[in-house]
Amino acid sequence: MTLTEYDDFVAYSRQHFEEGLIRAGFTEDDNGWRGTIIHPDGSAEVRITLRSRYPFQPPSVVPLDSDAVAWSWHRELDGALCLVAEDDHDGLWWTEAPAFLEHVTAWFEQAAAGWPEDRPDLDLDRYFKSSEDERLYLYDDLTRYPSGFVRFRPAANNLMRIGGGTKPGKSSKRNKDRFGYVANLGDVDVPPRSWDDVSARISPSVGLDRRIRNHTIEIVVLIYRRGSHDGVVALEVWPTVGGGIAVRRLRSGADTDAAKAARSGLLAPELRGCRVAVVGVGALGSFITDILVRSGVRNLTLLDGDVVMPGNLVRHLVGPEAVGRSKVEAVKQHLVDRSGIAVADITVINHALVSGVEAAELLSDHDLVVNATADFATTALLHVTAKALSKRIVSAAIQNDGTSYRIDVLPPLDGASPLPPSSVVGYQPEPELFEAGCGSPISPTPPYAVMEAAAATVRHTVGLLAERPLHPAGEARNLSIGAVRKHQ
Repeated sequence: MTLTEYDDFVAYSRQHFEEGLIRAGFTEDDNGWRGTIIHPDGSAEVRITLRSRYPFQPPSVVPLDSDAVAWSWHRELDGALCLVAEDDHDGLWWTEAPAFLEHVTAWFEQAAAGWPEDRPDLDLDRYFKSSEDERLYLYDDLTRYPSGFVRFRPAANNLMRIGGGTKPGKSSKRNKDRFGYVANLGDVDVPPRSWDDVSARISPSVGLDRRIRNHTIEIVVLIYRRGSHDGVVALEVWPTVGGGIAVRRLRSGADTDAAKAARSGLLAPELRGCRVAVVGVGALGSFITDILVRSGVRNLTLLDGDVVMPGNLVRHLVGPEAVGRSKVEAVKQHLVDRSGIAVADITVINHALVSGVEAAELLSDHDLVVNATADFATTALLHVTAKALSKRIVSAAIQNDGTSYRIDVLPPLDGASPLPPSSVVGYQPEPELFEAGCGSPISPTPPYAVMEAAAATVRHTVGLLAERPLHPAGEARNLSIGAVRKHQ
C-alpha cells in the first residue's frame, strides 16, 4: 500500500462512517456528530467524535448531559463511554456505523441493568491524569504497610522503591526520598476521579489533607478491590493555590513474586515443586533451563563439563562476562541474577555424564531428566537407565545444521513406537567449518533454531511434569519448510 492508498483508505473510512451516522439521524456541528440513542431505559443525547487515529482507533461517544448517565467503571475520565476494551481490537468493526451504534445501545442496556457479569478490570489508573514524573514507582507486598506511612527511595534505572518509614517530619528540598501513605479503599463500585473522592473514603484521623498541605506527604498508594481481585494505584498529591489538593497518577508496578508468577503460565504453580535435571547446558540446554525457570520450575540440577568460549556467545544464554567460566556455573549465575531463582535451588555438576551410577541417581532424584547433549552415547546411557528404573527422559537435538530438530520421549509413553530416524528431503549440507582447538566441525545452527527447539522441548517437558503429555513419543520438525511431523 502506497501513502496515497493509505490516505484514500482513511478518507473513505471516515466518509463511510459519517454517511452511516447521517442515515441514523445524526447531525454534524463544530464538535462532532450529535444524535439520539434509544435504549430500554429511554433515550440519551450523545456526541460522536472521530478521533485523530480513526479508523485505527474507535470513535469517542460522550453524553451531552454527562451527569445524566451514571458514572461507573465504564466511563472515561472525560465522561466518554468506555466502549472497546484493549483486548477487543479484532478487526476494525467500529468503522461500520450500524454496528458501532448497536454497540453504543448495548452499553446503555448494560448500564441500566447494573453491568451484570462485569469483568473486574483493575484500571483505576485511567481515571487520573498522568504525572509529569516519569519515574517508575515499585512497591512490594503492601500488606506490610497496613494504613501506614512509607518512603520511596531513588534507585537505578529511574526507579523509586518503596520501604517502611515513620511519619515524615517537615519537608526538605534536598531530600530526594518521597514520603507516602498506603490506604485501603476496599470495594470500589464507582471509581474516584478527584482527591475529594479519594479523601472521602479515608479516615480523617490520619490527617492526610493536612500533611499534603504541609508538603510532608507527596505520594498516596491506594489499595482497592473489584470483584475478587485486588488492585493498586499510586498517586502524586500536592496543595493548590486555591486551597484544594491536586492529584496525578504515577507510573507504578508490583515488584513481587506473585506479579512475576502470574505471567509464567497456568501450570506454573504445579511446576514449582518439580525437580528437573538438564544434562548439557550448551546453546540448546542453556535456553531450556532459562525457559523452565521462567515457566515456574524452581529446583534444577545442571550437568556439563565444558567452559564458555567466546564463540559460544552468539547462540548461548550467557554473555561475554561468562567467558572462561564453567557452563554450569555461568548458567546458574545468569538464572539467579535474571530470574530470581535462589542459589540453593540450583545444583551444578561440572563434568560430563559417563557413569551409569550417576545416571541412575539423576533419574531417581528428579521428576524428569532432559538430555540436551546431542551425544548418542549420553542419550543411550540415559535411555537404558530410564528403562531399567521405569523412568523417562526427554532428549532434544538440533540436526542438519539447524534445519531440523527432534525431541524424543524415551521410552515412549503407553508402549508407543519411538520416532523414526529424521531426514530432510532435499537437504544439502554446507561446507564444514573448523576453528583452532576444536576437533569437530563448527555447527552453523542459527540462534533462532536453538530458541525454537528449546521452546518446543520445554513444552514437552512441562506436559510430562504436569501429566498432560503433548505426544507419547515426541516431535520432529523440519524448520526449513515449517512442517511439523508427529508420529504415532
